[in-house]
Amino acid sequence: MRPTSTTRPVCSRAPICLLAIAAIATTAQAAQQPEILDSGLTPRDVEKRPYADYVRQCVDLLIQYGTDRYGPVQRPTLMAILDVRTRQCPPEPLPLDEQWRVIRRGRRAPGGANLYLDQPTYLAITELARRTGDEKYSAFVRQSLDHYLTQLVDDKGLIWWGFHRHYDAHKDVMTGHQGNHHEIHIQQAVWPILWNVNPKAVTREIDAVWKWHVIDKKTGEVNRHADGQRGCDFAMTGGEIVYAFAFMHTKTGDAKWLDRAKLIADYYWQRRDPKTNLVPNRPNAGRDRFDGSHFDTSVAGLLCHRLLAAYELTRETAFRDQAVAYLTAYANYGYDAKTRQFWGSLNLDGSPVPAPRVPDGYAAYEPRGHIDLWEPYFAGYEFPLYAAQTYAYAYELTKNELMLVTAKRWYDAIRSTWPPNKCNQNTWYAGYAKDWAPHGTYAGLYGRTISFALQLHALTGDQAYRDFARAAADEAVAKLYYKGLFRGHPRKPYYEAVDGVGYLLQALLQLDQPPKKSP
Repeated sequence: MRPTSTTRPVCSRAPICLLAIAAIATTAQAAQQPEILDSGLTPRDVEKRPYADYVRQCVDLLIQYGTDRYGPVQRPTLMAILDVRTRQCPPEPLPLDEQWRVIRRGRRAPGGANLYLDQPTYLAITELARRTGDEKYSAFVRQSLDHYLTQLVDDKGLIWWGFHRHYDAHKDVMTGHQGNHHEIHIQQAVWPILWNVNPKAVTREIDAVWKWHVIDKKTGEVNRHADGQRGCDFAMTGGEIVYAFAFMHTKTGDAKWLDRAKLIADYYWQRRDPKTNLVPNRPNAGRDRFDGSHFDTSVAGLLCHRLLAAYELTRETAFRDQAVAYLTAYANYGYDAKTRQFWGSLNLDGSPVPAPRVPDGYAAYEPRGHIDLWEPYFAGYEFPLYAAQTYAYAYELTKNELMLVTAKRWYDAIRSTWPPNKCNQNTWYAGYAKDWAPHGTYAGLYGRTISFALQLHALTGDQAYRDFARAAADEAVAKLYYKGLFRGHPRKPYYEAVDGVGYLLQALLQLDQPPKKSP
């Protein structure tokens, strides 16, 4: 996104002529595409070893080769990108799918580290430590996270992380792009792990979030950027802030944090359509922009997940009830029974926004028509697998039958498009659909698919869900494994944090546990 104006709340993600730029970039990159690496495994071969063995091997290599070993100052932080062939962090990684995956190069943390991207990996390493009892894993997490939390911090007390900033290990500088903003967006912070490592640093961070990200202390309006100005009040940003404040309440017992969490949650609740309970993704954008007047799966998958998590922490029923209201609305209006697919964008009156998708301009990011489960852009408005998992989570917490019915509909939609080797070609990411999608999808999407199927198995006891999780894991490992490391995408030679390798590691560990008893 471009920097927000100080005079009006605008936010954009890309240049205007997306298709033209994509065509130029595709031509320029054609000669730079490396050969597709062979894992040496078939899906049938994968199960000859426990899934946890693959995780442990990958984590061991990340600890050995994947930290900052570059420049005069060397830090125990994980690098965001590793070439799996050399096990080195390239100072200037190949562009590859950059134009569709991140758009802005800095979001990949090229040549360096970004704790915001690596949190899923640290979560997997923490689970591996618990599973194995091996102290080296927990020691690595403590040392690595504590260093980042104390050494890579800005003058506002905010961690040097997010999608506008990273640490360049080759140049030994805290760098960034388009304002170097501290940003809260999409990535779900692992506050419990961070707190266990350094509660003082977490307290400093969340205090600064209240000061710099909550723009209006009376209404609860937020800005994804910590610039002290009005800006992008995305629901996904609000959800992260709600959860952070709820977490602080549980750790401090201070009622102000619960009040602040409720304030932020209520900001969105007051801006919903009272007839449908659909809320715009970004209320302060105004009705002339699609995200100021439409509901999408970032609300269901990100805001609702964090509301439910805040409820689980605090037992404050307002969080649960708001989440269930939004999820119920999308379940009722967002599902197309004729095609058994979900709509990507809804008007606030509940009517779907039909295809085709717009090829150019900011409106190109609106997911018009049916959901594209396997689209490449990680920072847009389409979060179907997050939404699927949130419906399962909602049923676990509430036993609301509609939540389970909708989760099963998501599962059916996933199965109807499996294997994940195609996506919508009538979009600005048509080049990805043509040349990349046929090889498979991203590690994080494989991981979320596996985890979602395991959620359904745990909730229903139906073995078919667990069987599918195993099949999805076998495909993911066969496509992404390479000499001990996992790549971000079958067509990449890189382990890449932004591609969600950490989510895949978590899912493989979940799958390797004995199944839970039927409910």
